[in-house]
Parts: sequence; structure tokens; C-alpha cells
Amino acid sequence: MTRLQFPPGPAFLEQAAASTWHFLDLCGPLAAAAHVVVPTAAQIPGVRAALDAAARARGTPRLLPRVVTLGHWLLDLPPDLDTEPVPVRSHAARLLSVQQAIRSQDWLRQSFGAQTEAAAWGLAQTLLSISDELSARWLEDAAVRDDDEIPGDDRAELLQGALERTYAHLSERFLGQEAQIVLAFWQQLSGPDDPLPARRRALQRLAAMIDGPVIWIAPTPPVPLEAVFLARAGEQVPTLEIGYDWSGQAQEAEPDWYGTLLALWPEARRAPEGDDGETGAGHGSLPEQLPARRPAVRVIGSARFEDEAIAAAGQLVAWLNEGRRHVALVAHDRIVARRVRALLARAGAPVRDETGWKLSTTRAAAALMRWFDVLGRDGDTGALLDLLKSPFCLPDAAHRGAAIALIERQIRRETITGGWQRLRHLLAARDDELDDGIDDGIGSVVDPDAATAKRAEREARAAARAMIAQLADEAAAWPRGHAQQPLAIWLTRLDATLDALSMRTALAADDAGRQMLDALARLAELPADETGAHATLAQHEFRAMLSAILESVAYKEPSAPSTSRITILPLNGARMRRFDGVVVVGCDDGQLPSSAAELMFFSNQMRRELDLEDREARFAQQARDLAEVLLNNDDVVLTWQKVGARGEPHHVSGWIERLSACCRRADAPIEANAAPRLFEAEARPARMPAPKAPERVPARWSAAAYNMLRRCPYQFFAGRMLGLAGLEDMSDDLEKRDIGNLLHRVLHRYHQEMRDRDERDPERRLARLREISEHEFESLIRDDGNALGYYWRWREVLPSYVKWQAAREAEGWYWQGGEVDVSVDIAMEDGVPLRLAGRIDRIDVGPDGSRAVLDYKTQSALRLRKKVDDVEEDCQLPFYGLLRADAHAGSWVALEGVKEGDKAGPAGQQREVDLPDFDGAVHWLASQLRQDVIRLRRGAKLAAFGDASACTYCEARGLCRKGFWESTAVPELTDGDLT
Repeated sequence: MTRLQFPPGPAFLEQAAASTWHFLDLCGPLAAAAHVVVPTAAQIPGVRAALDAAARARGTPRLLPRVVTLGHWLLDLPPDLDTEPVPVRSHAARLLSVQQAIRSQDWLRQSFGAQTEAAAWGLAQTLLSISDELSARWLEDAAVRDDDEIPGDDRAELLQGALERTYAHLSERFLGQEAQIVLAFWQQLSGPDDPLPARRRALQRLAAMIDGPVIWIAPTPPVPLEAVFLARAGEQVPTLEIGYDWSGQAQEAEPDWYGTLLALWPEARRAPEGDDGETGAGHGSLPEQLPARRPAVRVIGSARFEDEAIAAAGQLVAWLNEGRRHVALVAHDRIVARRVRALLARAGAPVRDETGWKLSTTRAAAALMRWFDVLGRDGDTGALLDLLKSPFCLPDAAHRGAAIALIERQIRRETITGGWQRLRHLLAARDDELDDGIDDGIGSVVDPDAATAKRAEREARAAARAMIAQLADEAAAWPRGHAQQPLAIWLTRLDATLDALSMRTALAADDAGRQMLDALARLAELPADETGAHATLAQHEFRAMLSAILESVAYKEPSAPSTSRITILPLNGARMRRFDGVVVVGCDDGQLPSSAAELMFFSNQMRRELDLEDREARFAQQARDLAEVLLNNDDVVLTWQKVGARGEPHHVSGWIERLSACCRRADAPIEANAAPRLFEAEARPARMPAPKAPERVPARWSAAAYNMLRRCPYQFFAGRMLGLAGLEDMSDDLEKRDIGNLLHRVLHRYHQEMRDRDERDPERRLARLREISEHEFESLIRDDGNALGYYWRWREVLPSYVKWQAAREAEGWYWQGGEVDVSVDIAMEDGVPLRLAGRIDRIDVGPDGSRAVLDYKTQSALRLRKKVDDVEEDCQLPFYGLLRADAHAGSWVALEGVKEGDKAGPAGQQREVDLPDFDGAVHWLASQLRQDVIRLRRGAKLAAFGDASACTYCEARGLCRKGFWESTAVPELTDGDLT
């Protein structure tokens, strides 16, 4: 076998191509069956182009030899069941076997802090990776001796013997405790059906079948497995190995760019073949001057993450606009590269991403993991809403958007954090959904135009109930708790869920979804594996396994063909490739060179003991890769970030700093700073804002809306007219509002039953009220123990409430209806009626047939008495009077305060607070409401004059900028404006 080495740089492929043609000319007729082997498919176009150019330069154009990767070449091998009786184990099967092996090793999990399932599967992945490294480094043909008594045709037994002998040899050689533990795991977890031994056997077969020359062109030396293949091929056919010369011996008398970089970065030197030592560090001296032929290099420092991303994206787009066809982004900082990718997408730049983002970071994987979050947390509403909003979950459900929006509003309104039972009752069918009418049944005015809206609401509620029921039923079909189940059961349930939730069809229509479905489909083979057939997992372990599998699969985004494009690739992906311009992000001292975190049993020292690639070897290779980028490309921009994510100072990489110092000494500085983006802004709201929007005046008004207008017109403008009111926050805390809603349900059910039964006995009334209260509180207490305190406080109020009700009935007032939805139209002077809508807590009928409206409040009567003087600010009770024209009395009913046995006057004074001159308050409200709405329709200004109480929890505070005004004086308003 012939070996050639050339310095890396633009001339390397030319030299390699010329050497290849010369070698093939010497091979004679065998040249027709030649194969040129390169490490990756990305290098094939460059090698083919170099071979074609070399042939044309010689004046003898000819057919190119086949240029392939070793993996593609192996696909030519026909299957041989005699050689491969056992199929190769998949990555998932091997990972599962490691997890099962270490699950009982508590000491190992504790040593690594792998107490969670995700950490345990990460430990399994690390053990698997280092086992493969050991197999690649040590399990060579030399481990199989010719004098073995094992029959040569039994490959599996032969390899198993090689494993045992290699382990025995290494155990004697490496005596460190960490190395011994790793070797023990390697022996236990490795087998003849692992990918590396299978690849070794396949390469043996391929070497035996070769009938033409082999030319190996690679930027790095072949790994042991490949070296054995080349040696065997060299025994049969002419073989040529062409690689990089990093020794520095080939440099010219006057230092060229290659010699300059090796002098600056002695880590990149590699000792010539036959010399001891990995690198030639220390050879040569720092150059005094720069060579004339060198690329344009710029080092751009950025103050922030965003500045670095903008500088990189801006440079790439500028190159494309100049007419350059192929430029590259080296994603040495993957986070910055992601941001650059987003900026390029916004600019519409054509991008091909070769970095291979993890499949676990895609929307498709997120939807699958959300399902397991919903499962494991018993319908956790945060995970549930994320799942429902995913386009992959129930994509064809009827009224999907409206149903999801309704579910979210109800969840936030009632602050439900989980529990399938509570979710099933979240949107229980109401009485008004049983028929198509919308009459409240007690003579209220019906709005004919509301029929369509109510019908749409009913459809959305029905669809929401169906979605919740479908998810709950599917969750119930999964095994619960921490029970161990065979792997086949989990895989069967996963398949059923993908179909039941229509996720499979939606995923199949998505690029990442298809890749995920392919990964999941391969898991179906696990039960056929020896370990998979007996493996048992709990639900959280199965979820962790899926997460680990998705983490190990790379997702490559498809890119449309284009005459020019930006290629995003890792640093080692730029080997043997040239571009019209390259930007390398992440050149600070924390990331260049990059290093993996060390673990207890996988430390750098242990890797040295086992003669595996250690940190220094990885650093040296990164130095070579960076040097190759600077050697192969004529225009290179290196960017780095001066301040880290947590505010810590960064410095430029030491390698870049040496290069920069050399250029500065030669009076050719390469440093630059990213120009900060300057934005000019002028603070306009120097005074209180007072906008106007007559076209956005609501058509429907509620008491809450008008109260907001009275409280602060600007708050009304932002929240109701612009619709900027945010959704209510999700909270695990039980709020008083939740108790108020529950008490409304208790009293409505209680009064309806008492009316239907015509019950008069106070004892039976009290007993029934207690039963209803206990039933309604039961589920809430089960979900949140904090509700127990509210329950006992309510029970103490019940006797006095029953007495108050009896006293009210003695006066001739009886409960007629509750929780009544009413809407009415009020005539306006501009001819457009004013539509009012609301829900009345309670309507009573008096002895003379008149009506009274009552408003339940979870407050004491003492506090309610103060409302009498604030009726113009909180106008809910008079608003009820507008909704019911036949109501001539109104009261607040306290649901807290005086308990049984307290001496605080008659029952009525304990519970009820009348609004004096109720008719007058209603008449004032009707007049004031008409005036305010007319002024809004005519373009009245809405000033932000709310007091401190209105501003404390106002969501529009950041919009009106109160606190930053030069003056808090109310702006000049006309008579028609709202003040």
C-alpha cells in the first residue's frame, strides 16, 4: 500500500487528484474498477470536481472513478446469512440493555448523581458510547489468533472469544479502578451483534471482494477498523492512501500561510509517521512577518449574544448580495447558530443545514413528550393546553380552535391545575344546551340576535367536552403508577394513542414528524431482541427511554435547491471543502477549543489509561480543523461574544489571540468590533394619554365593562376596545373567586330544590343545604386541601343563612330564579340601540308580584354596607335593574361574616344589605350609561386618570406609562370627552 501526504490547503485536492490519476495509470486495466473513498458524502462533489479538473488539465478527459464513502460502498454487499446469522442490534436495543443492566446498580447511579430517569438513561448512553470507543480501539483482527481452536466459520463465537481475550489483556495492562470498572461494563455490554463487530465483519467481506484499485482520500488518519480494511485491501489490489501532512516538514523556505499557522498553533502539528508523540509542538518559531498570499481574516467581537448573531447573519447575506454562490456558517456555538438561522429565515436567505439538530428539539417530539407529561401528572392543565395547541393532536376535531380557546378560558377562570375528574366536569352540559331556545324561562327579554352566538357557544362546548373526554379515556387506557410492564405493552399503547389522537396522520405530513415516526417504528423490533423480550419498564422509564432515543436521532431540515445558498455545518464538517466565504461563530475562550464535561468514571485520566482519545487529542484536532478553514478559504470571519449569558466576561480564544497578535505585529490587524445597532426613539407620552376610538366602541356591554370605564377610561380603551386584556394566570393556589363560584352553584341548586319541593321545615332545609355543600366541596377538597378551611367557615354560616331566608319568605319574598343570563336593548338617540348583557345571581318575587334582584358577595354585611355610598363606582346591582325592567328592589347578600350564635341583630341584618332608592340608582345608571356611550361613539377621549386602586393590578400600566409622565394633570378635554 502506498501512502502520500500533502499539506492542507487549496492545493491539496489538486495534488490528490493528480496523484490519483498517476496511480491509476500505473494500475493498467484494473483502473476501470477503481474506487475513491472519502469520509463523508459532503466531500464527494469537491473530490469529483478536482479529479475532473486534473484530467482536463492533462488534456485527456476521461471517465471518473467511482467516488463513495465507506458506508455507501458497504451497501453494495449482498446479504450473507452464513456470515451474519444474527442481525445487528439497533441502537435502541443496546441502550435498553445498558439501562436494564445498571437499573439495579444504585451505587453507580448515586456516584453519577443519576437519580432521575433522564439522568439514568444519559448514563446508559455514555456507557454505550465508551464501550463503542473501546471496541473501535482495541477489538482488531490481532485479537483473533490463528491457533484458536474455535471453528473459523462460527463468527459469533470467534468474536466472543476475541472480546474475552482482549478484556483479559486490557485488565492486566490497566490497573486503575475507574478503568477496571469501565472494562467490566464493556465486556458485559459488548457482543458479536453490536454494530462495530458487524461492521468489522462486513469490511472483511468487502476486502475479499475488491477487484480494483482503492484510493483513500481523507483529512484524518483512518481509525483502526479502517486501517485493517486498507491493509487487507492492499494485500489484494493496488491501494493508495492520501492524507494531510501536519508535520510542517513540507513548508517552503520562506514561511507560507501553512507554516505560519503551524508556528502559531503548534498543537496542530502531527509527528511524521514513525516518530513518537502525537504532535510536533515546539517545532519552528513565531513568524516575524506574514506571507503575501493569505486569506482575508477578520475577528469580530460582539458585546452581546444578539449582536454576534446579527453580525454573522449580516455578513452572510451581504456575501450573497455580492454574488457569491456558496458561503458557510460554522456553528461552533450552536445557540448563536440557531439565532443566526432564524435571522436568515426572516431575511429569506436560502439555507442548507448540515449540523443535524436533535430530533428532540422539534415540535413533533415536543407534542409526544407533552402527552407523557399529561399522563404522568394526571391531566396537568399546563401540559394539556400545550398538547391541544400542538397541530399534531386531534387535528381534525370539530370546532377545534373555538373548543381549545374555551377550554383554556375555563381552566384559567376556575384555576384548575389538573385532575381528569375536574376536567371532565369543566364544561358540563348546561340546561340551556338541551334545546335550541334561549329563553331563560322566567319572562326575561330575549335577544333574537344572540341565537347564532349561543348556538356557536354550544357547539364549542360540545366539542371541548368531546376533546377532554377523548383525552381522558385514552389516558385511562394506559397503565397507571409505577408498576412495571413489559416493553411490548408500552409500545402497543403508544401506537394506539398515535391513532386515537390522530397524531400519526398529522406527523406523517411534517418533515420532523416523519423522521420521528420512523424512529418509533424501529422500536417495534425491540420485543424481538433478547433483552427487549424480557425488559420491564415503568411509565416514567418508558418516557425517559423515548426521550433518550429522540435525543440520539439527528433531524436534518430539508432545503430547496438553489443556485446560491448558505451552508450551516460543524467545524469538522468543513474538512476538505472550500467556500466563497466562511463565518465561524463561538470563537471565545470558553468554546474554542470545546471540551466535554468529565464524569467520575469517564475522566480524561481514565481515557489516557485506556489509550482512548483524550482532551489534548481532541484539542489538537480542533486546532487542525480551524487551521484548515483558514487554509482552504479566502475570506473568513471569526466572531466571539465578550459577555456571557450570566454577565461573565469572555476573552477571544487563545488560538485567535495568537493569530491576532502576529497580524498586529506585522501591521495587518484583523480585530474588529460588531457595530452596535443604534435605535433612535423619542419619548412622546410626556403627558397623560387620552386616545379616542369611536369605531371600536363595543356593541355589547356588561356591568364589568362599564365599571372598568368608570374606573379608568384608558384601562377600558386598552382592555375592551383594543382587546389587550391578557388571559388569567395559571395558579396552583386556591383563590377566593373559586369559592365564590362554588357557593353560587350550591345556593342555586339548594333554592331550586326547595322551591320544587315546597319545603318549609327549617331543619330539613338546613340538612339539605349541608348535603349539597358537602357534595360540591368534596371534589375541590380532594384536589386542594386548602378548600377544607373554606368549607368549615361556610358550614358555620349555613344556620344563619337558612334563618335569613325564612325571615325573607315571611315578608313575602320568594326565590324565583338564579344564575339567569339576560340581555336587553336600550334605545339611544343616535338610533343604534345599546345592548346590555349579564348574569343575575338571584331573582325574588314579592307579595305584590314585583321583582327584586340580589347579588351574592363573599364578604361580610359590614363591608357591604360601604357599597351603598360607592354605587356609582361599582354599579353591578343597578345594572341588574337595567336587565330586569320589572325589578324595583335590589340587595347584596353576604355569604360570610356572622355565624350561628353571634349577637349581631336580626338575621336580615346579618345577611342582606338593601340599596336605598333602587329605582333612582337604576334611572341614574341608565342616563349616565347613555351619555357615556354616546360620547364614546362621537369620539370622546379616554384619559388615563384612574386612581391608585385602579392602577395597582392594571394590565395596561405598561401601555399608558403612568409614572413616567412629566405631568399628571388631566389633558385638556372637551365637554364631550370622558373625565
